[in-house]
Amino acid sequence: MAKSAFGTIRRLESGRYNARIRVRGRQITVGTFPTRRAATAAIAAAGAEAGGERVIDRAAGRQHLEVFAERWWTTRIGHRPSTRARDRLVLDHDLLPFLGRIPLAELAPADVQAWVAALGARLSPSSVRRAFTILDQLLDATVDAGVLMANPAARVRLPRVSHPEMGFLTPAELEVLADTIDSRYRAMVLTMAWATLRIGEAAGLRRADLGPDATTLRVANNVVEVGGRVHEGPPKTSAGQRTMRLPASVAAELSGHLDRHGGDPYVFPHADGGVLRAEEWRRRFWRPAVAAAGVAPLRPHDLKHSGVAFLAAAGVDPSEIARRAGHASVAFTYDRYGHLLPEVDKQAAAKLEHLRSASA
Repeated sequence: MAKSAFGTIRRLESGRYNARIRVRGRQITVGTFPTRRAATAAIAAAGAEAGGERVIDRAAGRQHLEVFAERWWTTRIGHRPSTRARDRLVLDHDLLPFLGRIPLAELAPADVQAWVAALGARLSPSSVRRAFTILDQLLDATVDAGVLMANPAARVRLPRVSHPEMGFLTPAELEVLADTIDSRYRAMVLTMAWATLRIGEAAGLRRADLGPDATTLRVANNVVEVGGRVHEGPPKTSAGQRTMRLPASVAAELSGHLDRHGGDPYVFPHADGGVLRAEEWRRRFWRPAVAAAGVAPLRPHDLKHSGVAFLAAAGVDPSEIARRAGHASVAFTYDRYGHLLPEVDKQAAAKLEHLRSASA
């Protein structure tokens, strides 16, 4: 065992270094580190923080991460049911099997980094980041509870998330796809594009959300499937809750659809009635239609992208595009779709020219 200026460092059988400091007569663990240098630096940082007389519970630090995680989970409130179900799956399948049996005081940044790397070998960057967020929140809770001095995930490097390339249809290609898909979902394809709906918003659309003759549409219900279970509720953000007027021809398609496929509270129900399950719909109806229409590869979400492109091509103001698309801000619309808005720029220049000419 070696001593630093502020505490002690003990090399473990694993080859890692356990760092401890003394606060108000108590020996407390700072953490376990891959090198002596890292342990020394941690002791120095902890020694400075200990000036505020913060005391760490050594006994609690010996408990396995999975034990603390279960107690923490019961205090994690305020999330949507679908979010809670998704995060529980992440906790059970991606986090606890790998890190659950490690004592909290021995969890090192290297352990977290190795876990992130292992996840990255089988999951997308966005999924890795979601799993990391849950671990990061859990470890923040250990610091708040006085179990650890610092969060060992604080400086872990995460994979970069790159947005998948957006697919776009021309209005003509959209009509071909609508003609190709099962007739029960022709109006759904057209509505998702021209009303810029996500798949969950289309699945959750109810007859009560449509105005007279389907001329207006209100997005107030969203359907998400997590772990085979359907969760239904309002859109995640207030911006996602929106009302819009539909093009007359699309309203006519939607009104005719309701006449032909009536009786269900949902506008676009499951083929056998009830709420539509998105993954099954993709497999049974969407992918075969996309292939037959010759527009593959294309995701249902690309209908929303196409709808934004239609709005931009029509010269609609970006603030109205953002509102119809359910974006939280116009800045987000410009960030994702700025390359689609040259017509708006041209119209602005023309209006400025008209203003200048009128004053000459």
